[in-house]
Amino acid sequence: MEVTMEKAGQLYVMMPLAIIQHFADQKKVNAFDICEMIVEQNPAWVNRLFDNETNYCLNDLKHDFVGLMANDEYFVPRI
Repeated sequence: MEVTMEKAGQLYVMMPLAIIQHFADQKKVNAFDICEMIVEQNPAWVNRLFDNETNYCLNDLKHDFVGLMANDEYFVPRI
């Protein structure tokens, strides 16, 4: 649980708040809860994001975040 909270915090800091808040408003939760959901439901993606020494551009991060939140079966993450 502690690792989940830490990674959710990192994701919260990395993502533009407007995007996080958009999904938080839709789901009627707070913005940090959205980051926790992403971390819990997509551990492989989160591990690639934080356990890799590669730097990703913000556009790739936003693309993946929105795609993961949409649960689109055809979504292909960039990260």
